[in-house]
Amino acid sequence: MRRGCVSVLVLLIIGSGCAPKGNRVEGVTGATPKFDAADARGWPEELPVEDASAWPEESEVRDAPVSLVGPAGDDPPAYIEVYTDKKSYLPGETINFHVSTTAETYSIEIYKDEWSRHSIAKVSGLAGSYYPTPGYENEPWVNGANWPVSYGWVVPDDWENGSYFATVRTASGAFAYAYHPFVVRTRVPGSRSKVVFVMNFNTRNAYNRWGGKSLYYTDVPEDSHKGVAVTFLRPFAASYGRGDNYWGQWQVISHLIAAGFDPEFVTEREIHFDPALLLAYDVVVFAGHHEYISRRIYDAIEAYHDRGGHLAFFSGNDLWWQVRYENDGEVMVGYRGYALGEDPMIGVDDDLVTTNWHDKLLNRPGQALQGVSYEYYSWCYEAEDYIVQDSNHFIFEGTGLENGDALGYKVAAGETDMPGPASPAIMDVVLIARRENVKPAYIDYVQVDHVGAAAVYYEDSVEYGFPGGKGGQVFAAGTHSGWGTGLQTHWANHDVLRIATSNIIQHMVNAPRPRANLQDLATAVSYWLGQCELPNRCEHADINFDGIIDMRDFAYLAKDWSK
Repeated sequence: MRRGCVSVLVLLIIGSGCAPKGNRVEGVTGATPKFDAADARGWPEELPVEDASAWPEESEVRDAPVSLVGPAGDDPPAYIEVYTDKKSYLPGETINFHVSTTAETYSIEIYKDEWSRHSIAKVSGLAGSYYPTPGYENEPWVNGANWPVSYGWVVPDDWENGSYFATVRTASGAFAYAYHPFVVRTRVPGSRSKVVFVMNFNTRNAYNRWGGKSLYYTDVPEDSHKGVAVTFLRPFAASYGRGDNYWGQWQVISHLIAAGFDPEFVTEREIHFDPALLLAYDVVVFAGHHEYISRRIYDAIEAYHDRGGHLAFFSGNDLWWQVRYENDGEVMVGYRGYALGEDPMIGVDDDLVTTNWHDKLLNRPGQALQGVSYEYYSWCYEAEDYIVQDSNHFIFEGTGLENGDALGYKVAAGETDMPGPASPAIMDVVLIARRENVKPAYIDYVQVDHVGAAAVYYEDSVEYGFPGGKGGQVFAAGTHSGWGTGLQTHWANHDVLRIATSNIIQHMVNAPRPRANLQDLATAVSYWLGQCELPNRCEHADINFDGIIDMRDFAYLAKDWSK
């Protein structure tokens, strides 16, 4: 499937957000720009750690539950918040809603999160009860809100798999509302679609400062230490209960549904506790900033790709921090900048230390799989246009774009990514942006004169230049939320961005993941007998990642083989 126009092996990189000024190469490309690891810019031995405390505080308005009250004295301030006992459910399971409100009565209404956002169901006249946020001494950011169940809703069998959110509204006194997201999964993975969308609840939890702390902030008086463990059992403080990094994800979901791909949905937790479920799919889609993943998740998506599975990342700064789960996945641990000094796994199991994946201790930079990784300080720059580098590439078929045109409108936005020394040796660099305009709030903070952004594509195949590859395709948009938000109709040129998005997924759908064969069986047997001669493949012989090779792995292989 390698295109004839990609014979040139060169990428002239446009800038590094963390390298010293002047340590860059500017250039022009003819055919599809190609990245060769030998051409990579110099990479500093120690990457800088951005000090989030130096960033101007964002508006607190979005971090509070919505309260719309009348003139002073009309009614007491309204308040309502909600969370659920899990983030994903199967038909027949009960969604337990935990609601705290000052209203005497309230309602719960369920919506499917797509372009139309139509109401699925509603229950009204529920009796309200107020439960305070636990005090800081109870550490609610890690121990949870601990509110009782207010209402249980059994997921009907006819509810389609998808991304949903509940809206809770006060029905007495002053008006207030809040949201909470969840997904409904398919009973049999892969039975409805061979495309699966992975929700970004890990990252939303990492940024969630409800109760006093997140992995980024502390609001606790006289306690400057940020959180190192955060629970999913609490409301999301930001975006009226939807959480940080909601924007950029729901738009990609909506387009995939509208375009007819009908993806199934899972959360990171499902992949962590059942990595083999990915074998049910040909394409795995990420959007909304998957910055935090566990080792088992990383192992799973890497092994999936090695077996010929396709990965589409419509976001940026993914695969950046390692996290661990505790309490059966209810708590997520991430020491971040404290990791090398405080994480109890140091010296016990260094592979599980919750530091950056590119840290020397872990030595698993995300760019080795994605092709790109976070460009330091890029969050501080204004959005810029993403410039087409090869209009003949399949991604741009039907768009009418020419080389030098912009795809969409200022799609290179927020945290953006660039290739580096760990990137695959050969990649198509399909879009490039140079970002020079610093947001006014960050002028005194930024230490570089510009940052870059690059969207890349490659295939792990013999034809593409990777001997022994099974054809797994990877697309990485290299932009935090710009790709998703650019799909909305009020953005200029959203139509061509939608076409390009569909082209990427369709190209992957048209090349189903190879099913298990005799070579896979021989690999598992060799691993089992301790005679493995292909460590780059045999390390993935543990199909379900339970630490041993046993009959369950052979059962997974047999099931895959029979498809």
